Amino acid sequence: MSTVAARPVNDRLPALKLVQSSRKAARLAKLLLVLLALSVVAMIFAPWQQSARGSGKVVAYVPQERQQTVTSPVKGIAARLGEGLVEGAKVKRGDFIVEIEPNAANLVAQMQASLGDLDTKLATAQTKAEVYGQNVRAFAEARDAAVAAADQLIEAARAKYDAKQRLVPGYEAKALQAKQNYDRQQALFLEGVRSAKEVEKLRKDLDVAEAELQAARLDMAAAEDEWEAKQNERIQKEQEAQTKVDYARAMQQDALGQVATIQKERRAVEIKLSELERLKIYAPRDGTLFRVNIFERGQQLKEGDPLFTIVPDTSERAVELWVSGNDTPLVSPGDHVRLQFEGWPAVQFAGWPSVAVGTFGGQVMTIDPTDDGTGAFRILVQPDDQSDWPDERYLRQGVRANGWVMLSQVTLGYEIWRQLNGFPPSISGQPDKKYGDDAKKVKLPK
Repeated sequence: MSTVAARPVNDRLPALKLVQSSRKAARLAKLLLVLLALSVVAMIFAPWQQSARGSGKVVAYVPQERQQTVTSPVKGIAARLGEGLVEGAKVKRGDFIVEIEPNAANLVAQMQASLGDLDTKLATAQTKAEVYGQNVRAFAEARDAAVAAADQLIEAARAKYDAKQRLVPGYEAKALQAKQNYDRQQALFLEGVRSAKEVEKLRKDLDVAEAELQAARLDMAAAEDEWEAKQNERIQKEQEAQTKVDYARAMQQDALGQVATIQKERRAVEIKLSELERLKIYAPRDGTLFRVNIFERGQQLKEGDPLFTIVPDTSERAVELWVSGNDTPLVSPGDHVRLQFEGWPAVQFAGWPSVAVGTFGGQVMTIDPTDDGTGAFRILVQPDDQSDWPDERYLRQGVRANGWVMLSQVTLGYEIWRQLNGFPPSISGQPDKKYGDDAKKVKLPK
């Protein structure tokens, strides 16, 4: 009895031995469980590269090398088309594309005739302006001469007045002396000392002296009136002469105004004529014809109608990415970007860019100062110094692309916590370095 109890359980229960796990499997399970726990802990503290995602397309970095549409400058018909004018054709700058003929018959000849008429009017107006200018100078000289002559007459009248004025005191003294003699002799006559004849003689002398004084005063007044008359005459002559000068100057200004008006009309005709003479349209740049909107001779065109669209050749490509407004404040010029181009096999690990396959490096060059109206901001990305993009035949303008702007590096646990809480990515610890004196300069278009 004791011997049976002492036997192992497995010996006593053979079926249990068949269903029981082996010790090696148990040890392996425990090891895997420990490794799983350690992996979870390691992943929580593993580094994770934060990024701002954007999508866009390939464009030319220089705006002049992007897709261009050439429009008709005037209303007319397509008179002549260039050879080989098909979509996809390669053209060089200056290659002939189309010649447009205005609808109005002989419009160029008519405008040239109008230009000749305006030239005749312009010459006439310029001659009038020159003649009136000469009249202004002549009338001004005549005015100055008349004023000078009037000044001389005024000076002569003033001298005459001064002379007459100097004579009056002498006559006044003479009349006073004659009056005193007469009064004295009259008193003596009343006393019976003098005869009436002597008194009568002195009376005549007094009358003569008073008459001479009156005449001198009248002469002085006449000289003064003549002086004032000469001054008034000078003012009148100057005003009359100035009126002629002003009239001639007004006519000169009117003629000059006609000259300016005719010149303006002439310039307008010249501009229109030059537009008509530039009706041969040439390729603006080296490139490829993308769309051709003219098909045959005689096709009616309106001003502003598209003639053709050209995609210029470019050696400086860039990627135009649109980034959400939430991530734009975290993006700075000079930030590294990983790009995935449409049609190019790639595997991108956003958190571990070092293990990505088929992506290409780039660098943020510019960030638009305003959004596109929907809250997205455009950034331009160019190849960095350590990455070559695919050849132009594979990477044409318009190829769509996805991009990831590299931001701060955090732990995977923090990234999971951030995503669960909806927080924005972290800002780099040294954000100002790119905007200081050592900031990378934005590359300017050639």
